Amino acid sequence: MLLHGFLSSKESMRDIAAGLSDLRNIILVDLPGFGGTNSTAQQYGMKDVAAGLVSVADRHGIKTFDVLGYSMGGRTALALTAEFTERIGKCILESASPGIPGEQKRADRLTVDTERSEFIVNDYDKFLAFWQDMPLFHTQQRLSQPVLDAQRAERLQQIPKEAADSLLKYGTGVQPSYWDVLSSLNNDFYLITGSVDSKFIAIAESMSEQLKSAKLDIVENCGHNIHLENFEVYINTVRKYLEEDNS
Repeated sequence: MLLHGFLSSKESMRDIAAGLSDLRNIILVDLPGFGGTNSTAQQYGMKDVAAGLVSVADRHGIKTFDVLGYSMGGRTALALTAEFTERIGKCILESASPGIPGEQKRADRLTVDTERSEFIVNDYDKFLAFWQDMPLFHTQQRLSQPVLDAQRAERLQQIPKEAADSLLKYGTGVQPSYWDVLSSLNNDFYLITGSVDSKFIAIAESMSEQLKSAKLDIVENCGHNIHLENFEVYINTVRKYLEEDNS
């Protein structure tokens, strides 16, 4: 099961799906607020999102499955693994965190996310420019214009009020912190970060120290979105990890 990042949809994961389809049967999902999945029509939280993903697997008759998530999708993949541990085999996390520890820090982040949600609704084009200019994505400036244009086009396909609503329902300011449960998880984890993304390197290193079974790879000369910045290296590292399991 492949889970996309913020301001995108399952369409952003199709290249990854194609690159892994000979190793796994792939399920692509639009997370709440993006693509074809509505957010504003219901009240829910991260635990409900995880339960919904299990329901997707149930509808396909799948008992246990591997999950791969990028950024927001990685947070969701980790929540899914923590909440439904016995349903998950391997959990592959690209530039992801277990949430924010501490109530005050989460409250501070919720304030930021509330402001961002208002920004999204009031001026989505301006918000997209602000979002792309965040230090987290500065390494994308070297990407070709067609790649950047395609990313922007997908972001423009999202519905602003839906994206804004998702921040307030399962963003890092409101989702549970899963830091305290990492040491109890028996699942196999594969953590991938970019060498320029110092914040998420630190997070991944801390996670790998607490998880019972974790492998960490740092991809050189990449920032937050590794699969966009260097798809070939990204897909080869994931394939190698999965092929080791098959051997």
